Amino acid sequence: MIDFHSHILPGVDDGADDMNESVAMARALQAAGFETIHCTPHLIKGCFDADNRMILSAVSSFQSRLNEDNIALEILPGREYYLDEFLDDHLMQPMPLGGTPFIMIEIPNNAPEDFVKESCFKIKRSGFIPMIAHPERCRLFTAPAKNKTSRLWFSGGENKNPEPDNETTALMDYLQDIGCAFQGNFGSFQGMYGPEVQHTANLLKKHNLFTHFGTDAHSLKAVHFITEKNFER
Repeated sequence: MIDFHSHILPGVDDGADDMNESVAMARALQAAGFETIHCTPHLIKGCFDADNRMILSAVSSFQSRLNEDNIALEILPGREYYLDEFLDDHLMQPMPLGGTPFIMIEIPNNAPEDFVKESCFKIKRSGFIPMIAHPERCRLFTAPAKNKTSRLWFSGGENKNPEPDNETTALMDYLQDIGCAFQGNFGSFQGMYGPEVQHTANLLKKHNLFTHFGTDAHSLKAVHFITEKNFER
């Protein structure tokens, strides 16, 4: 099993505090059946600014420690790029997920939809594939309340509607049409982020939007929450 989204690297963002916590997280993930972990530390200018060289060094050191401790996990480098006005500069030297063409993108709740479309299209034109991190947690993809069923919220998949009823649907359709990937958080389906996110995650899954999944774990506590639940592998 592969974890496509993790903040397990020690001391580079708001994830694991130190190597001991990283190792403990790794043990718990291995016990739950994971074999590969994509490390995706935040890259947010002025907040989390570790450069690619620091990330590669941290991945190498962490992998060496896991090998010494006989923890059979493959650790791969990556980033979680924040979609803002600095994204173009950061992607001048992109770090995709491992040896894949995927660039993980976190979309802020306040991002203009045209900016999201333009940025993802640029990434596609450069030869990479945007992987949208946890869309179920982003306001631009939030499903309506359960009692609001008068209009089709999501027009993708088998229920394709040539006239989407709102901009949220149009954005989803556009990102799918240009070939973006979508990564869902395991914890979203378990209520880790509240009922609204859980509801949205289940609807997105129902319509086969998700292409990849990850823990998005920032701590040992988060790993325990996810792995001690019955989650689909």
